[in-house]
Amino acid sequence: MASRSKSKGYVLIGTCLGMVVMTGIAGVAVDLGRLYIAKSEIQSFADSAAVSSALELDGTSVGIIRAQTAVTTAATGPNAMKWDMATKTVTSYSVVFAQGMTNSPNSVDTTSWSANPANPSNYRFTKVTAGVTVPLTFMQVFYAMVNRSSINSQNVNVVGTAGQELLQTVPEGLLPFSPIAPDVANANGHYGFTTGVQYTMRYPPPGQRGTNSVCPGDAAGSYWSNLPSSDRGYWGSTSAAAIRGEIIYDQQTQPITIGGPVPMVGGQKTTEGSALDQRVGEDSDPTSLTYAQYMLGGTGNYRRIVALPINNGNDPNTPFTAIAIGAFFLLPQGTYSAAGVGSYCAEYIGPFVQGSSHAGGGAATPSGFLVRLVQ
Repeated sequence: MASRSKSKGYVLIGTCLGMVVMTGIAGVAVDLGRLYIAKSEIQSFADSAAVSSALELDGTSVGIIRAQTAVTTAATGPNAMKWDMATKTVTSYSVVFAQGMTNSPNSVDTTSWSANPANPSNYRFTKVTAGVTVPLTFMQVFYAMVNRSSINSQNVNVVGTAGQELLQTVPEGLLPFSPIAPDVANANGHYGFTTGVQYTMRYPPPGQRGTNSVCPGDAAGSYWSNLPSSDRGYWGSTSAAAIRGEIIYDQQTQPITIGGPVPMVGGQKTTEGSALDQRVGEDSDPTSLTYAQYMLGGTGNYRRIVALPINNGNDPNTPFTAIAIGAFFLLPQGTYSAAGVGSYCAEYIGPFVQGSSHAGGGAATPSGFLVRLVQ
């Protein structure tokens, strides 16, 4: 009888130990799973907020403020990204910004991270840090059994980094016009382009070219007077249907690579003014006179913001080479259809950023940019 009592005692001890082990396993399965899900949820928040923020950077202090606001909106706005099965908002987060490396513009200059950079020029990268506190269940019991103390929660922290990466090749979205850079040698000065000024997309016939027939930003130059007689500013296809497809439907016929040729084509193509007017008419604000008025109004859908390859003109060594991708603002509806054989003008915004309604932040590399996550 005594032996049987001892056996029951061993069974009881074994059962208790087994319960401790099972509780631990349950804690690992349930609580670690919950921690993993929480980390995945806030990582999605940090990545999305970083991308939204990077889209707002334009090399100015106003752009920094917009970028900060984008992160706040991602956390607390009407479409906020939540965690814990989309039931809780992310309340602990921060954002800092950085420049690109001078010799490697698509790499982050890690020495320049700042929450409020004094000089925001060339700040193109955003890093969002976020954290949440995840409550624990089974692991509380297991921890108490083993350590005779309590643990109620676990902190989870993540980082999301995104940046405006310099584009080398643009396969889609460019309109079939190519403005000439006013100052090819002045890369840091946006090749002579000034924001808010109108430049020529399409030139008038050779016999009508003069300082009074081109757009204001080109009036003081002479680079356009060296164009071939058939050159009107179009590139790509000679087909009117293809050109209209590029203007209205963004059906770019061939890629443009920085440092490669812009394949200029001849012909007047006077009917393409109606295609430009149609695109302007598709904007929910087809009437604002300037880009500043357009953005202040806040009702546009950005159809009037377009990307154009900028070329170096009829250089005798490397004629019509793509040196940058610029963002331009199309003029009010009715302007282009009334131009006849005259110039088509568009207002220069700054370096193009795909998916953004603002200029890019790359003052030192005024080409074109694509916002993506940085690993």
